[in-house]
Amino acid sequence: MKIKKMIVQISKRELHLAAYAKANGATLLDYKSAMFVFESQWTEVELRLQHSNSEALRVDRELFTLKSFFNKD
Repeated sequence: MKIKKMIVQISKRELHLAAYAKANGATLLDYKSAMFVFESQWTEVELRLQHSNSEALRVDRELFTLKSFFNKD
């Protein structure tokens, strides 16, 4: 059975979600107008749900917290 692929666009503001999508098999097709364009077996909603239920989101939040220290240098 062939898996249907679809086009998913993710804003550059959600780099963490774009990285999650790519790390989980989505193919980066293009970057235009501040949007990452992927081909994926999952919809954007499915990727968001998977990401929110993964450890990746927790790591993203910790990175954001740690990055705030850069402004103190």
